[in-house]
Amino acid sequence: MEKVFEFPTGLYGFPQIKHYVIADVEGGGDVFKRLIARDEPTVSFTLVYPFALFPKYNPDIPEDDLQAIGADSPEQVLLYVIANVPAQFREATANLRAPLLFNPFTRKGRQVILTDDRHQTRERLFKA
Repeated sequence: MEKVFEFPTGLYGFPQIKHYVIADVEGGGDVFKRLIARDEPTVSFTLVYPFALFPKYNPDIPEDDLQAIGADSPEQVLLYVIANVPAQFREATANLRAPLLFNPFTRKGRQVILTDDRHQTRERLFKA
């Protein structure tokens, strides 16, 4: 995947930041990545490939959100979610309600807020 993506509308809480770099996490493979603001590297997020940890995760991505990044179908995008990873790693959570879409062909990204309540904003990555 190309490393720099443009988020034309920014991320929620960070509308002014438009360009992000995806960085590998040592030992994270394709499951864990870092999303780093290109022009403000102190702003970064841990990304999780949700399908690896939540096999039943099946978000309904609105067509408008796909089209906003130049995609015609969900199969044309990569989907990650933002994770909150505290000092106690086993208490990490993922925001399944607001996935990030990445179109590797246009290098555009978008955060989507899902309208249904099937998915939570703080879903534990590791069951207790």
